[in-house]
Amino acid sequence: MLNMILAALKAAGIAEYIITEEKKETAELYFVRKALDMPRLRNVSGFRVRVFRDHVSDGERMKGESEIKLFPGQTALEVEAELIKAYDAAGFVKNKYYEMYVPGPGQAGDNAVIDEDGTADAKEMCLAAAEELYGADTDNFSFVNSAEIFGSVSRIHILTSAGTDVAYVQRRVRGEYVVQCKEPRDVEQYFDFNYKPENLHELGGAVREALKTVRDRAGAIDPPQAGVYDIILSGKHLKTVLNYYLERSCTSMVFPGYSDWVKGTNVQGDKITGEKLSVTAVPDAPYSSEGIFMPSRKLISDGKLELLHGNTRHSRYIGAEPTGLYFNLKVDCGTEAFDKLKAGCLYPVSFSDFQLDSFSGFFGGEIRLAYLFTDDGVKVLTGGSINGNISEAQADMTFSLERYADSSYEGPLAVKLKGVRVAGC
Repeated sequence: MLNMILAALKAAGIAEYIITEEKKETAELYFVRKALDMPRLRNVSGFRVRVFRDHVSDGERMKGESEIKLFPGQTALEVEAELIKAYDAAGFVKNKYYEMYVPGPGQAGDNAVIDEDGTADAKEMCLAAAEELYGADTDNFSFVNSAEIFGSVSRIHILTSAGTDVAYVQRRVRGEYVVQCKEPRDVEQYFDFNYKPENLHELGGAVREALKTVRDRAGAIDPPQAGVYDIILSGKHLKTVLNYYLERSCTSMVFPGYSDWVKGTNVQGDKITGEKLSVTAVPDAPYSSEGIFMPSRKLISDGKLELLHGNTRHSRYIGAEPTGLYFNLKVDCGTEAFDKLKAGCLYPVSFSDFQLDSFSGFFGGEIRLAYLFTDDGVKVLTGGSINGNISEAQADMTFSLERYADSSYEGPLAVKLKGVRVAGC
């Protein structure tokens, strides 16, 4: 069908395009307690075609674009008709003109397949995840009530009018599970996970921590006292906060003026009293959706910004190199052991929801479970909320020696942030 699409593009006079072919194998396993309730296996395939059209509006040169989906079984006439409609629609999109990405030497590819993660199929990954998940379900008080596990193997082929012809295979296993504890109060809590196959061994530890979290939540009654605390954020909550730096350095934030960062910006401010950030932007795939080759790139070194990343359009507008969009982080570890880091701190381990606003830097969430480490011992708390701002806290951060990894983050397990406001009783 690819040749049919190429012929239709030529017949329609469409000179600039990006074709993405995806063949996806998926497996889904559904469990009630430890019993497999419903397995599903699927194979789907299709094409996404982005077409571009240069035009003039009010005397200014523009580049419009439109995207459609095509599927095996469509006829040549149907494909050509769909492409013509998309090309017509692109003529109404008034994006300022920019030059398309053209691959450099050795970056165009020859359709050789890159397979990062081995040979496991979707069902094998799901079964391995189930073994990790239920192998950790050994607590005497809390247990995994139910679970859903999803595995996928995506085979991606990107072909562009600029000469890019690349392919790769991407494997992922993700899921969600509910943990329950019935005594002294009946409590259920939702957890999720997302791993590359090589990081799947991390799931067992995450499940054991979830079981402990829900067991402690069932016994917690008191909220924290309202006030200002040094807090600990760990795991995916730490990743959420560090996403601030990835999002603020994106050219789609810089071009409209939402971020004023440039290369060399001291992203933690000019007076850093804590640890300086060193962060690497890690690709989710070897090529972007535009076919841009995406190696790992240094994002921040010792608190200074080294990279502006983004798609071709926004990068061209600010005179930056198109790099593709990065979503994953690798962060250098800190200097302090986790047990020592927690001393005197409030450590929320579970939220009803935890978010960060990359425009303002504010982060927060309602606390489901937190530990307060005092000289007299550990208090188990529930309720209240935290409300902080990373731009205020970033000058004095301390990171743990211990590491944590999932599909989008590898770095310190935890960070201490000073002077964060906590609402409580």
